[in-house]
Amino acid sequence: MINTIMTKKTRTILFSICVFLFILTAPSVIFYSQGYRFDFANKKIVQTGGLYFKAAPRSAQIYINGKFKDTTSIFTSSSLVENLMPKTYAVEITKEGYYSWQKTLEVKEKQVTEAKNITLIPKIPDLAKLNIDERERENMLVQFVTNATSSDGQKVIEADKHEIWVEFLKEEKKIFLVRFSETIDKIYWLNDFYLIFNVGDKIKVAEIDDRDRLNVIDLAEFKTPEIFWDNINGKLYVLSEGSLYVSEKLLP
Repeated sequence: MINTIMTKKTRTILFSICVFLFILTAPSVIFYSQGYRFDFANKKIVQTGGLYFKAAPRSAQIYINGKFKDTTSIFTSSSLVENLMPKTYAVEITKEGYYSWQKTLEVKEKQVTEAKNITLIPKIPDLAKLNIDERERENMLVQFVTNATSSDGQKVIEADKHEIWVEFLKEEKKIFLVRFSETIDKIYWLNDFYLIFNVGDKIKVAEIDDRDRLNVIDLAEFKTPEIFWDNINGKLYVLSEGSLYVSEKLLP
């Protein structure tokens, strides 16, 4: 009889402890599932945010503050990194054979910061020399003309010999991109979010996302080059010292 009473008493105590622990932890679990975290640096409870990326080509690796976080989808080329504390993060997106994309982005409470127009530029080998006569060359290059307006009709290049600006027609704003001491020559839209141009002997590619650092890549170098961009096939032609060179396909 005593053993039976003790068993019932023990069960009652254990049940009470379980109920107490449930009442104690349930709010924390609910708050955690809703993205609430304790910010030890500022000693307060905050709600997390996220970072959304879309990058070409697919299956690119995402690093945040130097640590691997995710790989972009092979189907959508995108990735959502959730439950990030509100602060700034150093982001790097990489893929073997391509120049990396780097930027510092701010995450705010209950918001997702987007970087969805990322194009990783391939590290191209030496451009191939085309063995064609002058007439064939002229007939080929005449079709490649610069256009200040992007193909989506929403952005316009404004440039002089040393500076490049981009006007966003829909947002009615104009941003300064970059300045060089050497003379800027031809400028083409690589796609709707990147420019390709030459400065002196160097051929460069630059994004138009001016948040934080601007990703500018030195793609190739030729003596006094004249560049031509084939936006249909995604290839770069370079005329240098009477010879014409062509790249592999630059865009996915």
